[in-house]
Amino acid sequence: MNRKSSKNKSLMALLLCTIPLFTACVNEIESEDSSGTVPIKFSTKVSNTNTRVTDTAFEKGDKVGLYAMLPSTSITEKRYIDNIWLECGENEIFTPEKTVFYPAGDATLDFISYYPYLKTGIPIGKSTIPVSTQTDQSKDGNRVLSDFLIASEEDIASSEDAVELQYKHKFTKIKIIITPGAGEDVTKMYNAKPRIIATGFNTKAEYDTKTDTFINLTEEADIIPHGEWNITSGNLTGKEFIIIPQKISPDIQSFTMEWNGKVYTCPMPEITMQGSTQCQIKITAMQATSHTLTGIASKVDDWVNGENKDTDNKGGITTIRLAALSFSQSNVYRVYHGGKPIAEVCKEYLKSDQITSKAIVVYPVKENEQSDLSHGTVLQLQDEKEAINGGIISWDINKNTFNYTEGSSQIINKVYLNAEGAILLEKPENPISIDIVSHTIRDIRNGNTCEYPIVKVGTQYWMGEDLHATAYRDGTTLSKQTNLGKGESYFKPKDYEAYFYNGEAVLKNNLAPTGWKIPNTNDWQSLKAYIGNDASLIKAGDWEASTEGKPACPASNLTDFAVYPVGMWGDGQHLLKNKLVGYWTLNNEDGSSSIPEQTVFFTGSSNLCDSGNTLVSKASYYKALSIRCIKE
Repeated sequence: MNRKSSKNKSLMALLLCTIPLFTACVNEIESEDSSGTVPIKFSTKVSNTNTRVTDTAFEKGDKVGLYAMLPSTSITEKRYIDNIWLECGENEIFTPEKTVFYPAGDATLDFISYYPYLKTGIPIGKSTIPVSTQTDQSKDGNRVLSDFLIASEEDIASSEDAVELQYKHKFTKIKIIITPGAGEDVTKMYNAKPRIIATGFNTKAEYDTKTDTFINLTEEADIIPHGEWNITSGNLTGKEFIIIPQKISPDIQSFTMEWNGKVYTCPMPEITMQGSTQCQIKITAMQATSHTLTGIASKVDDWVNGENKDTDNKGGITTIRLAALSFSQSNVYRVYHGGKPIAEVCKEYLKSDQITSKAIVVYPVKENEQSDLSHGTVLQLQDEKEAINGGIISWDINKNTFNYTEGSSQIINKVYLNAEGAILLEKPENPISIDIVSHTIRDIRNGNTCEYPIVKVGTQYWMGEDLHATAYRDGTTLSKQTNLGKGESYFKPKDYEAYFYNGEAVLKNNLAPTGWKIPNTNDWQSLKAYIGNDASLIKAGDWEASTEGKPACPASNLTDFAVYPVGMWGDGQHLLKNKLVGYWTLNNEDGSSSIPEQTVFFTGSSNLCDSGNTLVSKASYYKALSIRCIKE
């Protein structure tokens, strides 16, 4: 692209960018206040823009920094151009911070440009610039900010021709491929949406512009990759992340994957990383009692030709890494050592006069496999900006309240256990090997298995969804009916995923999974007290008000209790869907004797915990409502 410049006139500076992979950009800058009269034009080209989100050279809002030095000086000394920025605007046009010209006479310039722009740039007296990658690269913006490019040209004389700045990626991109092992089905793996993270990589360093090396690597962290899984040639592909080139040690760097509620690990093979290099990691995965995966790593020649290496999986999991936990199957994970549960990690909602926040808390598990709620460690208070994580939370079981002794940490992303089962925020000399498994309710009846999530609200552990059993716990088939008053039955609407049970079925006291029960009045009252009678905290989905034209009360579901407005069954049909839901209650503490006259209802017109009659009006038989079980 050619454009004439008119001397001694001040013109708007433009750096025009087009779309192709190797993108040419031209800049023309003039000013009346300059030691020279020839404007500097720039033509930029980016090599292999694969780490850019849209695969174009630059995007709107991107800024590059620019330095220029006389050949007699280095970047550590006085700069002719000192960290000016150019920003990409509409139509890929780059506008500079200010206008610059070649120096007068025959002097030449050495150019260094970098992306992304930093206001601090390279301090005088130094040749290094701070660089970093984002830990959560799943977001497009964070992925772009994880890229780092450098362009340099030396001994450029004054000329009407553009100076071509060839940008090169200085970080390494790692692409992940998961190959199903023997007996595994790639479609089932895809549907399970395995969550994978890269662990143990340093995310901050300094890039030395003189030596083209990275020094002072710090801040080891877990990295969440970018992209979505796809099925390609029988493998899962689509996940990748960007890292600073660094020495790899299988004892430090690895991959951690949560798949079907179980956490697996695969060490990173020992490979030599270089800038502009793409590494392809192929992991062979199969479900097993072991927590290791098998893997093969190969560097492909997309950027730089590389070597092939194999990797073994001899190490176990010794760290609970929160970034690997999706909480998609349950809000509770159990941590096992030697086959016994020794801790659990809970995603829960802490609510009190002292503190109110979504949180992730780890609790010890006692010998009887009961959680020790008197000595939990708060790892993340996700709605708090202050550094008060890492403190101890102690629950009063009877009052369903807690006291929190504040810590002094920012968000904590990993935790360890020692041989005594103690929860440690610093890595011990000999951390124990553990297994991490999503804690769910596995309910097997007549050979059919239902798996329910668990949600912790205060001191209570509830089913994370409504019961959908079609048989009693002992395997006796439950009759499906359409009309009430026909004896113990369940009711299911056609083409709607909801199950309702009449009171006659509830009174058999044989519906809840083993170890769980239908809640009594005290259980519901304790939940109501914990949420401050604010049902919005446990309601989810789209609700409608009972009165036509009236707005429904909001549902935030901050507790993840997930009460949906599935309606109820009556008059031979599905009634009031999207407007309410009713739940069964039993009278006494052991949950076995009788149904009270009133039970719990939630409606779209109110965010209070309402109540309603259990018997059908003017009839001697019970309504058909939903069941939500609580841990005994």
